[in-house]
Amino acid sequence: MEAMAEYYSRQLSQNIQRGMDYNAQRALYNGHKLFGYDVDRSTKKYIPDPNTAPFVQWAFREYASGKPLKTIAEEMNAQGLRTPRNAKFSVNMLNKMLKNRAYIGEYHHGDIVVEGGMPVLVDKATFDRAQRRFAENKRKGSQRAHGMDENEAPRYLAYGQALLR
Repeated sequence: MEAMAEYYSRQLSQNIQRGMDYNAQRALYNGHKLFGYDVDRSTKKYIPDPNTAPFVQWAFREYASGKPLKTIAEEMNAQGLRTPRNAKFSVNMLNKMLKNRAYIGEYHHGDIVVEGGMPVLVDKATFDRAQRRFAENKRKGSQRAHGMDENEAPRYLAYGQALLR
């Protein structure tokens, strides 16, 4: 009985994976909800959600123009918006959302990428500006996040350097 159950379980897993790959190759809904999108139940394709898509576009524009993620998250929460899992927006959630290439039309599932598989919510230029800002913030860290330029930022010596002085 145990061997039969294990065989059945493996077979079921393969069938489910095959179905998910089939859906992914056709850019169909695979059970993963994204903020700003809804699903057309008849075609199983993603469609822009008229209630949340404008907030995705707004968040990209605001971040690309220099507004901190924390401020954007606070403003979205103040509007009563919630993530697809009904949680409040956080900096981490916005970070993940603003790096998601689905908003420029790329459908991703595992190793499968379908160009044009998603409705475009954000133009490529705005998306690229946001990605450049992420790269700058990664390089300059919290100094930039707090609005300091390089001249105002405090300088800390490494522990080993301090001992040498």
